[in-house]
Amino acid sequence: MVYLSQNIDNVSGYTTFQRALPRFLQTVASDSNSLMEDANGNLVVSFCRTINGPRNELRRFVLYDTVVALLLGVPTLAEYGYDRGCDSEAYGFEWNYGAPATLLQIISQVNSWRARSSVALDDWQTLEKRVLDWGPSPALLDGASTTGHANLNVARAAVQEGWRHLALIYIYMGMCGVSSHDPRVQFSVDQIFELAGSVANLRIGTQMFAHCVVVGVVARLEKHRIAVYEKLRSFRHTRVWIFDGLQFSEVLYHLWHGVGLGGAPVTWEDYAQSRRVVIPI
Repeated sequence: MVYLSQNIDNVSGYTTFQRALPRFLQTVASDSNSLMEDANGNLVVSFCRTINGPRNELRRFVLYDTVVALLLGVPTLAEYGYDRGCDSEAYGFEWNYGAPATLLQIISQVNSWRARSSVALDDWQTLEKRVLDWGPSPALLDGASTTGHANLNVARAAVQEGWRHLALIYIYMGMCGVSSHDPRVQFSVDQIFELAGSVANLRIGTQMFAHCVVVGVVARLEKHRIAVYEKLRSFRHTRVWIFDGLQFSEVLYHLWHGVGLGGAPVTWEDYAQSRRVVIPI
């Protein structure tokens, strides 16, 4: 999946990503441990077995599939099943990508719920509890006090904590259907903005691209919208995601000057509609 590091627009990037699906499914099919049966007896990809597995190309595909579905408001390319919890420390996944596997699995369940998947899913209260109960790995916390690595590990912890609040926002807006003015949503927005200060001048800050888009969707204050807009426009030539920050800044601009004009409440579907207008897929 080397192509994912190239600088291409979001439509081209998504089209290219789609071409990786047959190879992914072929590889997964050769490893029965990566598959599971859903309630109807159909074979689906086990989210946790795959993302906790040793093959980096499969783990990366699942990560991208999850985040692409979140940010573009489209169904995942693969159908995932959720038969167990994820080990966030397996094969250094969090250190490489900054995203806790446990929280990614929860985000993926919301993706599946929104796509009306037939696989067994947890209800929103269960997902919320899992997010609130989640904690960063002990290795990360221990490393935060290591001489020479303290700043980087603090930044890693901030990125991961940001994923917690991103997941909560997605549960509340993506599943429960609340608006951006819900106090739980606004609390998480404030937390992400505060956490962003820990990574503002570090390269690891690019791992907060998804956080930036999501807080932009729900930001009410003009100063926050301006900060998000400028940050997204700085995410050009990034090698972390397939996305072009410039186009997402235009999606949010459309949302802010439409349904969200003057800080008015918006829904997740409002955001998805703005994405469809600006980035037609």
